[in-house]
Amino acid sequence: MKKNMRILHVVTRVDAGGISTFLHNYYTFSDRSNMQFDIVAIDTGYPQGYHEIFTSLGVNVFYMPNPVIQRVAFLTRLIRSKAYDVVHAHIELQSSVYLALAALCGVKKRVAHAHLSRARHGFSNSILRLLMNMVVTARVGASDLSINAVFGKQYAKNAVVLYNAVDVKKFSFQPSVRDSKRTELGLSDRLIVGFVGRLSAQKNVFFLLEIIMHLAKVRPEAILLIVGEGELRTEMEEKIREFDIESNVVFLNNREDIPQLMMAMDALLLPSFYEGLPLVLVEAQAAALKCLVSENVTKLVDVTEFIRYLDIENASMWSETIAKECLNYPRYSVEESITKKRFNIRKEAQNLNQFYKELIDK
Repeated sequence: MKKNMRILHVVTRVDAGGISTFLHNYYTFSDRSNMQFDIVAIDTGYPQGYHEIFTSLGVNVFYMPNPVIQRVAFLTRLIRSKAYDVVHAHIELQSSVYLALAALCGVKKRVAHAHLSRARHGFSNSILRLLMNMVVTARVGASDLSINAVFGKQYAKNAVVLYNAVDVKKFSFQPSVRDSKRTELGLSDRLIVGFVGRLSAQKNVFFLLEIIMHLAKVRPEAILLIVGEGELRTEMEEKIREFDIESNVVFLNNREDIPQLMMAMDALLLPSFYEGLPLVLVEAQAAALKCLVSENVTKLVDVTEFIRYLDIENASMWSETIAKECLNYPRYSVEESITKKRFNIRKEAQNLNQFYKELIDK
């Protein structure tokens, strides 16, 4: 076994989001004495949210230029200069291109990680899937659904599931934290429904605005707390004005106090068109926060009684459910339930170390 394993993770961005949080959680609780993570992302021209968080852990974060030709040249130089033992890519089918480049650079262990559960079709994606299964030496996924969607069912038996686990203790509900955070936000007397994630089409974010529009008619004190950034922010602001709900929506951008914000909320909404295994739902349930979730989201994340699946065709039904079920309910520790379902990072992080050790030793 190699004493010091060097792992390069290839991602799109190190903004706040599921993949960045996944990597941060696992690296934080892994045995770092014999394992070094580096991360390479695409340069966006602005400071990316997780950069300082990663560097504080000793993770080196590199940025590729956006133009494809320059990106290939940059990544080639990086891989050859650092002599990585493993290149681990997190960009779904596009990972195949980065892993093929890693193979050309002489990296012997190449990992593709499936985070989404939605299969992509079409000629180009078929080619990418074929290339993927030619160049990978290990397949990893957030769930069996993700593995099937990205690699194909025939490869599922040879793949490894790495659960989107969280630090349950950090999210464990505390009434005093709830009260102080609501006071800090100036929302002590409001019904707070929240969204935590990227403002993208995948997340069905305009449906959030329909929900709060309906809810505000029966609960004028209701407010939608949006935590995150994304390409649809401007369009959302236009729709908010159109719906006349400016006083019922607050944008908080990316934040580092997610556990405290979840304790302050009364409900979390995730009406996505598709997901892999959303980390945010594990976090919210760890905070004993009621979650209203699209039926398109995997039931594998149904790990406590604090989650309810709803159809995304009817926004008024979501608002009615919030009004009926998301006020003054008991909140308590669910650590035992989450640990049994393998979503406690303090238990699961050791599996990542073992995965890399076994891969490199093969």
